[in-house]
Amino acid sequence: MSSKKITNFKNTFLINNYIEIKKHLGTHGSYIFYELTEAIKSNNYLTIIILSATLIDVIKNEKTSIINSLSGVEINSIFSSYEAMWLRQTRNSIVHYEKPIDGLLGTKEDNKILVEYSVKTITILSKMINKIYKLK
Repeated sequence: MSSKKITNFKNTFLINNYIEIKKHLGTHGSYIFYELTEAIKSNNYLTIIILSATLIDVIKNEKTSIINSLSGVEINSIFSSYEAMWLRQTRNSIVHYEKPIDGLLGTKEDNKILVEYSVKTITILSKMINKIYKLK
């Protein structure tokens, strides 16, 4: 695995806003978010992808006061975006194996692809959380 840390990448929004994000999550989301940040710190690329997509689903369905305050248009815009769909599809391809996928083919390029997908995942999740909670 690469020694390059996700936390050293340009997007550290989730780590830097950990306390603020966590206080807006329900109990289920809080536990997943904690595990996700630990996965980020440890470069657990598959776990980052899986937990990020799972967290999005939990945030949408846990019905916290902030989610309840969003309009249907806002909810649809955030949770049905192309990026959100990519994230869910990527997670599902990993968890519900149907065929080999990029990053898990047993080639020397796998790690590079998983790092790229993890960075993309963190960027997508950060944008979505920022839209929901309006953090800076």
